[in-house]
Amino acid sequence: MTYILPVLYVIVSYTFFLLAVHFGNAITLQIVSILLPFIMGIVNLIVVLTVGRKWSKKTLLNCTLIIKYGLIPFYLIGGSITVYVTLMAFFPLPLMALFGLVTIVFLILGYGILLGAAPYAIAYLIKSCKDGIHPKWLAVLAGICQFFFSFDVLAMMVLTLKERHRVKTTIAVFCAMCLALLLIVLYVVMTLIGA
Repeated sequence: MTYILPVLYVIVSYTFFLLAVHFGNAITLQIVSILLPFIMGIVNLIVVLTVGRKWSKKTLLNCTLIIKYGLIPFYLIGGSITVYVTLMAFFPLPLMALFGLVTIVFLILGYGILLGAAPYAIAYLIKSCKDGIHPKWLAVLAGICQFFFSFDVLAMMVLTLKERHRVKTTIAVFCAMCLALLLIVLYVVMTLIGA
């Protein structure tokens, strides 16, 4: 029951845009569906501040891993699209404005999803620091990383490995993430050289 909200958050993060398209001419429903990840982020914060205080450190870490590992494809795809659109902004002025606007929209949506995922990780960091699992400097550094794309996932991977929790899963996810990054870079290089 505890893990339903993190799983739902990951699902909403991938489907909110499809919901907006599905509602057609219902502008109010489209706006609500676009804001759904932000609303779910607030729900995450409320849950962590109320019920989450009673959860164990392992439960908070599992919730964090569900969200962080679930959002890795979102980060890779969204980051790739943002970089590609930003590169397209170097075209003539009318296109530059359009591509710049698309980049800003992607960054706002992506950062909103990143912030909505942070409450579980911050709660885990606070609890693990109080329990003496991680030193205060490491918890503060990992907490700062929760507000930067990809560093949030890498910080949680390091802490998960340090705690020897879900080691095989973390290594498998890290390898898959590296492979996906390699494939994206190869695709971009092949596209640029025209092969």
